[in-house]
Amino acid sequence: MKLTFAGAAGTVTGSCFHLEAGGRQLLVDCGMFQGLPDLEERNYEPFPFDPKKVEWVFLTHGHLDHLGLIPRLVREGFRGKVASTVPTRDIAHIMLMDAARIQEEEGDDALYTWEDALAALDRFQVHLEYGEVLSLPGGIQAKFNDAGHILGAAFVELHVEGKTIVFSGDLGNRGKPLVEDPSYPPKADVLVLESTYGDRVHRPIEESIETLRQAIWETLSAGGNVIIPSFALERTQEVLYILFNLWRERKIPRCRIYLDSPLATHAIRIFERYTDRFPEPARRTFLKKRNPFDFELLEYTLTKRASKRIPSDEGGAIIIAGSGMCTGGRVLFHLRKNLPRPESSVVFVGFQAVGTLGRQILDGATQVEILGSIVPVRAKIWRIDGLSAHADQPILVDWALHADPEQVFLVHGEEPALSALSERLHRHGLSVHVPAWHETVEL
Repeated sequence: MKLTFAGAAGTVTGSCFHLEAGGRQLLVDCGMFQGLPDLEERNYEPFPFDPKKVEWVFLTHGHLDHLGLIPRLVREGFRGKVASTVPTRDIAHIMLMDAARIQEEEGDDALYTWEDALAALDRFQVHLEYGEVLSLPGGIQAKFNDAGHILGAAFVELHVEGKTIVFSGDLGNRGKPLVEDPSYPPKADVLVLESTYGDRVHRPIEESIETLRQAIWETLSAGGNVIIPSFALERTQEVLYILFNLWRERKIPRCRIYLDSPLATHAIRIFERYTDRFPEPARRTFLKKRNPFDFELLEYTLTKRASKRIPSDEGGAIIIAGSGMCTGGRVLFHLRKNLPRPESSVVFVGFQAVGTLGRQILDGATQVEILGSIVPVRAKIWRIDGLSAHADQPILVDWALHADPEQVFLVHGEEPALSALSERLHRHGLSVHVPAWHETVEL
């Protein structure tokens, strides 16, 4: 049995793990690399396996760094099946079609086309609920369990050749308003564990909400705008839910809240289909016909014309826009107008990968390049980690100890996080290895 780390090895993005077992070839995820230009070049590198021989892709969730290369996989010969949870199937549709649109705008450098994305979606043929067992030829059994990361996210449990192998996917934080806490894993022989925040402890979500409230009060009182770069999936919906409750409780001033992200808007329509999967307090809110995705302060700007009408060079607004790491999208226009303004604020509510504009701003850059212009950074910068969709070090350690594996492979993290988490797990007596990109190990 061989496992090849085709992505997310020594870096956060590009999740892709190739398993040869039971006479079959399987993938867990097939994601896009994001961040530094040399990292993104990996998206064009040959796969370290033959796509024609892969029979199954087990997709943990709907973020591009976990599914963004499936259209390329199909274009290069994959004719197997993609298995996912039901919500992930719906999310994959909007994510892949949006990614294809962006790719086609790249022209000759496009990884794939709109037609490739549609062909990939045709491969989404198996949709499982949490805990449902899928039996495959070769005596392989597969199961999805709740990873608590975003709507529909799962960790993958494989039983093959007498071993239990668990792929964490992205594990979620605890106590989040719209996603249940991650389930614990079974006893495992091998654990492939994400490490995004393996070197830190998140603040409690209550403190994070208070920090967001403080940022809004200070900024609006000063006559500035609050710019929130936000991921279209889960983070935007969570921020809207928090803003709705703050407004109902009269903890933020009356203001305009703009959601300037067509992709996030499409994602909201999916979230509204699955409110029965939310934790109890949020589920109760929706049952009472209160919709945190549709209240009087909130305005959706779907078209470019509507986006340009947002008064982002004035003040008194909260503007939520993509992309979450400021690598593109409408947030760039709002940053260009508001970063030079000391009265405005930029509030980061998610992970910022090395090499991204968001990371530059968060790391204290005094000026940045945006859309060809050099822009001074005078706005106040806020970082709110407690809203993260990723588990922190204590959760990761607790989760790994519950699996009690013979071998842990740490993936999906930058070097400081990988090193810190590896050291902690070693101290608990676990055997830990940090694989290199394209490394193959015998299990």
